[in-house]
Amino acid sequence: MNRIIIIGNGFDLAHGLKTSYADFIDWYWEYRVHGFQGNMGYISEDPLCKIEIVDRIECWNVFDFYLPRDFKKMKGKDVIQSMIDTPSRFKVEFCPFFGKIVKDIEKKGWVDVEDIYYAFLKSSDDPKLINEELDFIKNKLVEYLNTLPEPALNPNIKNQILEPITQDEIAIESMKEYYRMRATTPSLSPENIMLLNFNYTNTADMYLPKVDTFSTNHIHGKLSNPESVIFGYGDERDDEYEVLMKKNNNEYLQHIKSFRYLEASNYRDMLSFIESAPYQLCIMGHSCGLSDRTLLATLFEHPNCVSIKPYYYKKEDGTDNYRELVQNIARNFTSPSLMRDRVVRKDRCEALGCHL
Repeated sequence: MNRIIIIGNGFDLAHGLKTSYADFIDWYWEYRVHGFQGNMGYISEDPLCKIEIVDRIECWNVFDFYLPRDFKKMKGKDVIQSMIDTPSRFKVEFCPFFGKIVKDIEKKGWVDVEDIYYAFLKSSDDPKLINEELDFIKNKLVEYLNTLPEPALNPNIKNQILEPITQDEIAIESMKEYYRMRATTPSLSPENIMLLNFNYTNTADMYLPKVDTFSTNHIHGKLSNPESVIFGYGDERDDEYEVLMKKNNNEYLQHIKSFRYLEASNYRDMLSFIESAPYQLCIMGHSCGLSDRTLLATLFEHPNCVSIKPYYYKKEDGTDNYRELVQNIARNFTSPSLMRDRVVRKDRCEALGCHL
């Protein structure tokens, strides 16, 4: 029996990497404020927002070096907020898409950004403009992630990746297959493991033993090859997806993930893996949101899937996100009864990185 592990942003966060959406936006504002230096004009502009000195008393370069000194002690995001709060001196204009995703920033994740992109795309008469904005965010994200340090291996997560598959984790419909395998292999350790990495970082590669039975599939691309990075939306079951297809304008499909998957072998490699033998599916740090539903549904509902084991996030107050994660998993199924059979119940799951 094989194992495929879905790795999402929570996996990097569990290794101490600042890869949250809020972390990226904090870096972006530092980048923007740093860009004031050398700007001899009154406008600082990129595809996401335009910042203008209204009174025109000084240019941005002068502002950066001489005015006001208190700003030198502030974080980039606080400098921008101070400008927003001082409309008599500064004018800050967000593009509608960016303006939406920077609201309630601490509550948003990357799946929310992709959801908002798709909502704007469906209502847009100018998909080229919003695609340019998303491309800019993607390129800046790659730039930011390349500044992060190399993480250290977490031995608890390594144990979770390699641990045996138990009877309590197997769907009832797959028990015959389980007993057949146990007859020849008393301790059911996975024969082959694929780390299906939805992140762009190389964190997952640390856990790859140097054997042919283990592999890492960077399904959404790698930082070392920015052109391979996939960032967009992937829910072909959405009621309005067909409407986009019928618009006969390929700009609407520019960042639909299904088309990007055809540009590399990663998706086909995944299909080959799940077709080869029964497999347990583990989820480590992925929210299982709708922006990846096309791919996730393929994995969750495949006849060879015998178990779906979510590793949840345990919060500082002692609560966890197991229920929320399972609710998201359910949205990727067409059969609720199949979902209830395949998803491992909570008392047989554990928090990511907290091995019992």
